[in-house]
Amino acid sequence: MFHFSDKIDWSHFFRFDKRWIENMNWARIFPAAKTVLPVICCYCNERGESFPGEAVIAALSGMTAKSVRRGIHDLEGFPGYNWEHYLTRRGRQGKRFSIDFPEIGEKGHSFFFYRGIIDSGIWSELKPAARSLYPVMRYFSRYDADEDEDLEEVSDFDEHYANRKWELCNAEVGQLAKYAGINRHTVAEAMKSLQANFLLEPYVGGNGEKTSKVYLIPKKYWKASYLNQKLKIQAGA
Repeated sequence: MFHFSDKIDWSHFFRFDKRWIENMNWARIFPAAKTVLPVICCYCNERGESFPGEAVIAALSGMTAKSVRRGIHDLEGFPGYNWEHYLTRRGRQGKRFSIDFPEIGEKGHSFFFYRGIIDSGIWSELKPAARSLYPVMRYFSRYDADEDEDLEEVSDFDEHYANRKWELCNAEVGQLAKYAGINRHTVAEAMKSLQANFLLEPYVGGNGEKTSKVYLIPKKYWKASYLNQKLKIQAGA
């Protein structure tokens, strides 16, 4: 049985293809598919192959195994996504997922989606609309070193940019809803879920502009004991 851990490695990430957002591919897929895709991607090796079992995906996504299977099949036809059955060393049938990510040298075509968001249980605690919205807010966000209070002096922007923990997003509600594939009236509730799960904060810039601080790496996350107790209760249901 899968168990969450309090030790989270925030150095691992996958390159979320911005073209999935731009071409409305992300907006068109069902919520279950949007939920399982980042889990699958976060477990990919250097060849873009991923082997998480349905039980692991279910725990990390906060869904049932049945919903996970639906999400896996709903992703069929999604750009760069494929899966096939394979025989494990123990003689059991498993699923091998394959993702075509943007090349490392293709600047501007992707953003980092940190695996810690999955492994820390944050992703599983989000409401479905919040999972739809988070990558879209990341897509529309920008980093402003002048707004980063943790920096005493910006001497090397590239270094600070690489180590940033958040970005700012002030996209219009209608555009967020459009590219997330959700109703515009659902955006506010989705943002509340992101805020309750440490991925979003209301922010007022130095110029007085109201915006949102979107976390790449959140300041805190759920305790493993809380998450594992929920898994235990769900397993006994």
